[in-house]
Amino acid sequence: MGSLAPKTFSSRKFVDDVRHVCEAVGAPFSETNTREVLDVYGPSFRRGAVLWRITNRPGDAVNYRFYETTSTDTITPALEAGILDARNPVLALLKSWSALYEGSAEQSCDFDAEKGLAKAWVYLGGLRPLDDILDAENVPDSVRRHRQMFKDLDLTIVRHVAVDYHSHTVNLYFRAPGPLSAKQAARYAALAGSPAPSAEEVEEMSRFLNPTGFTFSVTMAFSTGSISRVAFYALKLAPGTFPSLSQRLLTFFKEAPSYDEEEMNAIAWSFGSGGTKYIKAERSYCGELVPLMRAWNSAMSS
Repeated sequence: MGSLAPKTFSSRKFVDDVRHVCEAVGAPFSETNTREVLDVYGPSFRRGAVLWRITNRPGDAVNYRFYETTSTDTITPALEAGILDARNPVLALLKSWSALYEGSAEQSCDFDAEKGLAKAWVYLGGLRPLDDILDAENVPDSVRRHRQMFKDLDLTIVRHVAVDYHSHTVNLYFRAPGPLSAKQAARYAALAGSPAPSAEEVEEMSRFLNPTGFTFSVTMAFSTGSISRVAFYALKLAPGTFPSLSQRLLTFFKEAPSYDEEEMNAIAWSFGSGGTKYIKAERSYCGELVPLMRAWNSAMSS
């Protein structure tokens, strides 16, 4: 169960909670930028499901995100507030993906606790075929060229897409077939030029990933299509059950408040070129994230 707290989102309490989490894990925090974000997107924070995100890398940012529950334009408010540049190269792609499926797609946003607006997500209204996503207007050929490679790996179903406003990268969030095998893990990691995960890593991931299918993300550079990293997601871990974690992530799960009736704790194993890897952690904050994920037909671990 989540901690006892009012059901409605409170901007004042959220600022205090963000500050607390940043202090607990040693991450930078800007109250000015946090309040600006809340001024711009207040309705979405109050209406949607809000969650935390962090990595195990010392000094990395604390991120927070709202998932919208209705079709909303998140671009115009950011442009009007001056926190997003109209010349940002990923904007046209974001608008194209948001226009799919007769406007049923829902935009959401991700924020850095120090720098503010960082990323935009689009829920596509269901599990969608890869071809629809890649054939949308303004998808660069550099991204489309991966089409057959994804299909060869049984990565043909997409639920979310995202664009990063700062790094100008593009994310596809696939429903990958399970259960995870060592061969599959190696082939997926190789997309990002990573060596195969070790037997120990595969065993641990297999214990937490949903055996009927799991979320798998691919991050590509918008301009070149180069795949910089991939990640395997274990969503909604069983209560009190975690893989091997660094002290930073253990502190995060202990100190980051969740006010939802049903907590959502998640882990993602990320692999990049040259053997670089890290672990991401996510935790619900308020707005009842788990029912929303069930409505999305997310592959959860418990």
